[in-house]
Amino acid sequence: MKKYISNPIKSLTIAGLLIICLNSYGQDKKQEISISVGGPFSFLKYNSAGETVHGNGINAGIRYSYYLNEGLSIGIGVEYQTYNSDAKFGYLAGQYMTTDAEDENFQFRYKATNLREEQKLGYINIPIGIQFETPGTSQLYVAAGAKIGFATSGTYETKMQNLTTSGYYPQYNVELFSPAFAGFASTDNVTANKQDIDTDVSYSATFETGLKQKIGDRTAIYIGVYLDYGLNNIYDKNNNKNLVQYNPELPVQLQYSSVLETPYANDVRLVSYGLKLRFALR
Repeated sequence: MKKYISNPIKSLTIAGLLIICLNSYGQDKKQEISISVGGPFSFLKYNSAGETVHGNGINAGIRYSYYLNEGLSIGIGVEYQTYNSDAKFGYLAGQYMTTDAEDENFQFRYKATNLREEQKLGYINIPIGIQFETPGTSQLYVAAGAKIGFATSGTYETKMQNLTTSGYYPQYNVELFSPAFAGFASTDNVTANKQDIDTDVSYSATFETGLKQKIGDRTAIYIGVYLDYGLNNIYDKNNNKNLVQYNPELPVQLQYSSVLETPYANDVRLVSYGLKLRFALR
């Protein structure tokens, strides 16, 4: 994952420390610091030729808010969020021209049945927003804003019930389904090694609402529901790779692309929603 952020992580760590330092017991009540956890629905949403199963994820973060008046505040924070999705295809097939180990041109063909790909992402998000809350000890609140997210990790793992590969040589008008050492075989229960996937910066709209319950002069608990919806495609690549890649240097060892890199999926966005709990100190 060499592409993933390093300087932004350091910057976010410093920002988090600064946020903590901004709040102290001696300050007035115009400032609030809170920590939160949320989930459980968090996944990659994209158009697919197969079935997409939305998975679960969690988020945890810290937020600093400044009150413009007793009912209105602006805030900024930092949080870590995980995302998980499964792509399922009953049947996939493809073919393309390539060259074998003996420098012969041929058409590589593959057929996969009951393919499943699990995708997992980790992001550091920076939310910026505004919050309105009603007066009283038990308060209703509404918050809205935007988030920018930086990928910290990304992997996919592919499994197939059966994979059949063959080579068609038009110069001889023959299709070979063996030998296996040449990359042509029918194999059951194929499991590809977990591989990295690089995703782009994410921009999301965010909304949260619920109950804020004061439990002391300076502390409160938030219980609410939230929705984060991605506004951009985080995998804006050409999407022109083949799912199964022939390797002429080592034909017996095929390579597998993510479905996000193929024409079978496009317009990948991050979505998260569920319950959010916050403990606040003001």
